[in-house]
Amino acid sequence: MKKYLKVNNKREARDIMALAISVGQMLLENGAEIYRAEDTVQRICESRDNLYDVDVFGLTSAIFVSLEYESETINMFKTVGGSSINLEKIHILNDFSRRFVTENMSTKRARVFLKSLNRKSPRSLFFRTIFAGVASGFFSILFGASPLDFIATYLIAMIVYFTIVKISKYQMTFFIENFIGAFLSSSLALISVTLGLGKSLDTIIIGVIMLLVPGVAITNAVRDIMSGDFLSGLIGLTKAVFAALAIALGVGVVLNFRFKRGLLL
Repeated sequence: MKKYLKVNNKREARDIMALAISVGQMLLENGAEIYRAEDTVQRICESRDNLYDVDVFGLTSAIFVSLEYESETINMFKTVGGSSINLEKIHILNDFSRRFVTENMSTKRARVFLKSLNRKSPRSLFFRTIFAGVASGFFSILFGASPLDFIATYLIAMIVYFTIVKISKYQMTFFIENFIGAFLSSSLALISVTLGLGKSLDTIIIGVIMLLVPGVAITNAVRDIMSGDFLSGLIGLTKAVFAALAIALGVGVVLNFRFKRGLLL
């Protein structure tokens, strides 16, 4: 990598570190893999000619950076909040980091870009709710849903997704959110089948809870382990296992009620 710019003082070195760690934090909060965030932070720090021995260590809850400037070691860390999945932001941040390195972008210009990205409004809740229903509906078709089951899955998934988004504002743990989502999914599926609005209870439930399944978290954890980040990977797998357990408990409570009451649908 060809370098041109240098930092002139310790304050500028800290500015580069703060910028890099902010990008890493944004990547992790939007569902990126640990190794991707670490590599991005390291490349940004190494883009300046007189910053040496850059070390980055990332976890799902924090990211640490250390580098050497004029024979002095500087350390910095930043906590990472709850993560969601936003592949669009990950793509934008990946593209930004490459341009920052290759174009020798100034930290001031980079900060302006990151602030504009943070202010960027997500898709509207209405838009996301509609397509959450579409996704779940087509998942149910993969498991053999009838047209009636597809419609029931579509409607229930929209209700469940809308509810999860609303309760997430109360900052509950992911375990409780997944339990509530699975419980609501199963309850509404049972009601729809009881009222004749759907035929296959299992298919409807499976289609709806696909919204909750931590597929990206499991994939990221496995990729982290394969890339050598064993601690981060095991943390990710543990979180995914507990998320799956919450989903199983939510569904299990409703199905247990169904069999005890003799609702053999």
